[in-house]
Amino acid sequence: MAQAKSGSAGGAESKTPEILLELAGCEAAHRRVCGSTCVLAFCARWPEERGGGDALRAELRGLGAELVVLHPHGGFHIRPDDTPQALRPAPRLWSGFGVTPPERGGPALTLILLDARGAVRLRRESEVAEDPQAVLLDALGVAGQAARARPRVSGLTRRELLLTSLASALAVAVLDACAGPAARPEKSATAAASAAAGAIEVSLVVNGAPRMLRIDPRTTLLDALRENLGLTGTKKGCDMGQCGACTVLVEGQRIDSCLALAVQHDGRKITTIEGLAEGSELHPMQAAFLARDAFQCGYCTPGQILSAVGLLSEDGGRTDAAIREGMSGNICRCGAYPNILAAIRDVQGRS
Repeated sequence: MAQAKSGSAGGAESKTPEILLELAGCEAAHRRVCGSTCVLAFCARWPEERGGGDALRAELRGLGAELVVLHPHGGFHIRPDDTPQALRPAPRLWSGFGVTPPERGGPALTLILLDARGAVRLRRESEVAEDPQAVLLDALGVAGQAARARPRVSGLTRRELLLTSLASALAVAVLDACAGPAARPEKSATAAASAAAGAIEVSLVVNGAPRMLRIDPRTTLLDALRENLGLTGTKKGCDMGQCGACTVLVEGQRIDSCLALAVQHDGRKITTIEGLAEGSELHPMQAAFLARDAFQCGYCTPGQILSAVGLLSEDGGRTDAAIREGMSGNICRCGAYPNILAAIRDVQGRS
């Protein structure tokens, strides 16, 4: 049965051990988990050899969270925008969080929710967990829907809202797991019918290929590209149209895809960073960014490149000042602006 062993969201917080993960296949390679909401899943097994699919990472992205899966033979560290990293066995973490491994009589699944400061906000256990990945995917999806549906509450930050929604969803998911598989098919069918009821069909021509989507009419173009089509080169930054990381070209014109609904662009041609190159030959702007080392962390680079392509197609950027003004909607937090300017100038000189 499910048990609460620690604090719940909004309740008492407990001190946790440092989470230092050892990467499998890499000598002395470690990852430290800190600074973001984290779900720890201690389980008997994990069905996906590569750690987690796109759907799982998409739900984590929407919640601003990461997932650490630990089983007796290793585990995975799953971040929203990274390839899941395989982990070595971590007996220190099992003992540090007071979790008894299933093969020694412990629960089949233990879920622990940590906030950005590393404090335990929820702990739940289940003696039954046939598919822990499905349990987590359902919980993350419910948490995301709940967070989007909740009205803003004065004094409650978005991070706290997401954390509270996630804690509630995890608690319910563990109770469902305890109920066993008999309770799940009816629930899944109902949820699927409910989700499909309001969906609409949208046709996009993405990077030259026609794509038909059946999506919620509120889906942004950014989310459709990333989560429905798997084109993760378009980045989600501020989600407010201020950073430019989500820039794409629509019929050759640059837009912030986080501010546009996918349905608004039904039938239109969309170009993302994945569609700029011609086979193995880079677009001139991509080549110029490489030659000029016009990036550091690279997170904003796809948006910078597409915005630069759009700027030149608008016949803009005749002077350095005009380039700076034309690119002012694309923020580079690493400060690579001089090199970005040089790359654009190089392409402009060849066009």
